[in-house]
Amino acid sequence: MADNGERAYGSVAPLKVGLLNDYPTRADADDDTLDTLRLVFDEAVAAGVVDRPIELVERHVIGLPNGTYHAVEKGFDELVAHGCLVIFGPYVSDNAVPLAAHAARVAKVPNIILSGSEGALTEWTFALNNGSMPEEPVMLAAVLLGDRRSRIAIAYEASLIGREYLAYAEKAYSAAGLKVVATVPIPQVEADKAGAVAELAAAEPDALVHVGFGHGLWGFSDALLAAGWDPPRYTTTAFEMAHISAEWMRQLRGWIGLDSYDERNQVGQAFLDRFEERYGRRPAHSMPGLCRDVATVIVRALGAARPLTGEGVRDGIEQVKLVPAASGAPGTFLRFGRHIRQGWLSSDYLVARRVLPDGSGHVFHAAPSENISLAVGAG
Repeated sequence: MADNGERAYGSVAPLKVGLLNDYPTRADADDDTLDTLRLVFDEAVAAGVVDRPIELVERHVIGLPNGTYHAVEKGFDELVAHGCLVIFGPYVSDNAVPLAAHAARVAKVPNIILSGSEGALTEWTFALNNGSMPEEPVMLAAVLLGDRRSRIAIAYEASLIGREYLAYAEKAYSAAGLKVVATVPIPQVEADKAGAVAELAAAEPDALVHVGFGHGLWGFSDALLAAGWDPPRYTTTAFEMAHISAEWMRQLRGWIGLDSYDERNQVGQAFLDRFEERYGRRPAHSMPGLCRDVATVIVRALGAARPLTGEGVRDGIEQVKLVPAASGAPGTFLRFGRHIRQGWLSSDYLVARRVLPDGSGHVFHAAPSENISLAVGAG
């Protein structure tokens, strides 16, 4: 049978959904993503949310920072040409921002990204962002205040993401009354951290903050150990790199960071019950809940689309209102709308978690909402 949407009389063509993974890790997290999408899609068909099967079409490409943006744009175009009605991805801001402009020019298919840069939001690009450059520094400022920190040294990755994070962090920390005593650039990729650690330590901070995509964290804990310096240390949603592998967990030992996984969220735990029943494992990290939320938006948009075109699905996404989320703290919701392209409704769609000193796991640390009014200067 030709792969052009043609079917024999009386049969039904599947609804095609694209997955554009610009950061393949070859880790269990990738399997968790795929299995989550398939579970939610199958549940939607069984429940009658959509009236035909859903086919997942995958493109796994190596985008920035380790690969190229060109590979991401090519993957997007291939998914559009394949007949996908909506695309999940890309994940990384360095790819999502330029791709959003391309998607707007193509003007055929909406995509839902995990990127935290608001520069990626357009008529056709929606975000269930796995963090946000403008919001994460405010959330982290609230956590720092709760931990009674006051003098902050920032190590920022010398990249689009790192510099954007830095600008928002300096603004947020100033508003919260936190003093930034040093800002030191570090490479976006693995490199020696001894010089950066020495410069950061010389400023005598009471907390060290890393901002960036996450690769700059590689070797940081080892450099701190070699320098004999063990400061309270914090990072962005780069913290979620810890779920990739045991070695990443080791690299992040002792770090506190922002994460969308919260074991207190009963919507997320109920989903993991069904995931475990089907697959025989129960992953305790952000991607299953996050992908469940993305897939939930997708199936509701497909069910609401009139007609079943990319434009119809775009309008269907705008109709998603107040759906309980599996991600974030209890009480987090999903919602979009006309001119609303970021889908979280909660001040705690991210919470702070801490990797144990031996790198064996991570635990809940704090909810930003506990001190958010202090961080933003509210009366």
